[in-house]
Amino acid sequence: LSSIDLPHNPKNVQIVATELFDALHGKAGDLDTKDAGDPLGWQGFAKLCQTAGCDVIRARMLWNDADKDGSGYLDRHEFFLFCARQDIYPTVAKMAIEVRKRNLQRKQRVMAADELFDYLDKDGDKMLSWEEFKVLCRGAGCNAKQAMACWNAADSDESGELDRAEFRKFVSSESIWPEMRRLYMRLRDMKQHETKEVANLVFEELKSAAATSNIDFNDDELTFKQFWLLCKKAGASSEEQAKEIFKQTDQDDSGSISRKEFYIFCARSDVRPVMKKIALMITKRKKKVKEAFLELKKEEGGKTEAS
Repeated sequence: LSSIDLPHNPKNVQIVATELFDALHGKAGDLDTKDAGDPLGWQGFAKLCQTAGCDVIRARMLWNDADKDGSGYLDRHEFFLFCARQDIYPTVAKMAIEVRKRNLQRKQRVMAADELFDYLDKDGDKMLSWEEFKVLCRGAGCNAKQAMACWNAADSDESGELDRAEFRKFVSSESIWPEMRRLYMRLRDMKQHETKEVANLVFEELKSAAATSNIDFNDDELTFKQFWLLCKKAGASSEEQAKEIFKQTDQDDSGSISRKEFYIFCARSDVRPVMKKIALMITKRKKKVKEAFLELKKEEGGKTEAS
């Protein structure tokens, strides 16, 4: 994705403005600024201008022009108008794309950390002990001294255990991530191999359900509507919860879930048991339909012989 893919129009300006506004409020965290409340303050705006290469005088001039009501804050509409300026948009569009890339990287690292955490947490107490952590270190080829150094770096509160947040931070660190990614890929491939048959069965069922519900369906992708059908079958408590899961599963932020992304989703430790249950239900239903069809065929054969 490049700024060429985001030509200047109201829809793209809205995308860019929202991406940057959320980042400046710490929702994405890329610009390392957290203003209190919903409006954007001078501190966040100045950080944006500094990142774009503006000096303080230029930044203050832009601020005074953007703060239409002179409130000392920019609401989302004022920030939208600022981003919509022809002389500003190319720069903020590039910045928004960088924010999106970093968000995507962060999402992938968090997902990898969670999968590794669940795999290592053998006793299921939602914490990693030293013994459980050592399994990871052995997989990474660490000696005893290196393993202890990793443990000390990860156990930031020195509690003698790692919670999920500490482990995410450890796995996501730049020096550790390449090896953690390698281990995650091995784990993911293993799980995908185990669940691919189940994932394909469920995927095809969603395809059939979409056809009977007059929902557009791409052979290799799931839209949210199809995914919502699955979530309802799995017992999702709300559509909002389903949207959050969909967003996490859509790793490339394309707005749909590819077969590969669906395989990864089905291989998740918290998802696999549910998918297996759904696949079993589908298999039983198909078996009943097949048995009923054979019985009907048998009856028709008997009538033919009688006549």
